[in-house]
Amino acid sequence: MKYSLMILALVTPLLAVAAEEQAMSPTAPLVYVNQNIGFNVKGFKYKQSEFPCNIDKVMVDNLVEKAKSNGLRFEPVATAAKIRNGVIPVLLIDVEQLVLGGDHQFGTKQASNLPKVQITAALLKGKDNMVTAKHTCAIMTLNELTPSSNVLDLGTPGLTVCDATQKCLKDLSKDVVEWIEPQIR
Repeated sequence: MKYSLMILALVTPLLAVAAEEQAMSPTAPLVYVNQNIGFNVKGFKYKQSEFPCNIDKVMVDNLVEKAKSNGLRFEPVATAAKIRNGVIPVLLIDVEQLVLGGDHQFGTKQASNLPKVQITAALLKGKDNMVTAKHTCAIMTLNELTPSSNVLDLGTPGLTVCDATQKCLKDLSKDVVEWIEPQIR
């Protein structure tokens, strides 16, 4: 469990859930998705607006879309009031590693610099009830990479890093929704 998720859970304590659970309307969201996605790399100052390829916005949109196609209601939120609601679970996301090639890597350095996105997702269901899981998607697989002198074009004509990253985020969002679904049904 990463430090920033723990801080968020401690700094923004949820309101106590009443003994008698409030009746939820059939159109109420089942999960709030925190739009304030963090980038949790020790010693690295990174502003949300600087995420390459708009991965934060794309990921939130993909999560909401995938949830809807699975019959779930996710609502993106950015306000502390909704995050602290105490009734509706909140999905929190930290980007742990973003590798866009050998020269474009953010996060923990590893021997493998294959393009990927790795996140920690946390489902905050109550004041002392948070579960986390790491999810990773490959931006490109080895058989899709072709030799190139420029890492940003990935060696494939007509395919940019952002195109490939957004495809990866669709897969990642599917995994996160499938992980959350049994926990909220």
